[in-house]
Amino acid sequence: MPDGPVRVTGPLLAVLNALLEADDYELHGWAIMKATGKSGPTIYKILERLAESRWVSSRWDTNTEPGKPRRRYYQLTGHGVASARELIAQRQAKTAPAIRTRLAFGWCQA
Repeated sequence: MPDGPVRVTGPLLAVLNALLEADDYELHGWAIMKATGKSGPTIYKILERLAESRWVSSRWDTNTEPGKPRRRYYQLTGHGVASARELIAQRQAKTAPAIRTRLAFGWCQA
């Protein structure tokens, strides 16, 4: 896989934002689902793609209580943090002119 995710989507950006906002903390899948409002299959497919491109590292929880499922924790790698910030900045730079154009021509309704 190339340096990063091949397909950049809204859900991918939402996952990256959630992981960036976590700073140095690890997040488990459920926390990412809650933060993004996206479904489990969507989140886990994105996390898999991010892991393949080495933007995310993961580990299984070793401290589990009886009757509770193990959790897998995810965190952006150093490379992933820098790449995610760059990707998000690029996307914001591309969408800002489009939003200004829509506002200027009255395409957005209040």
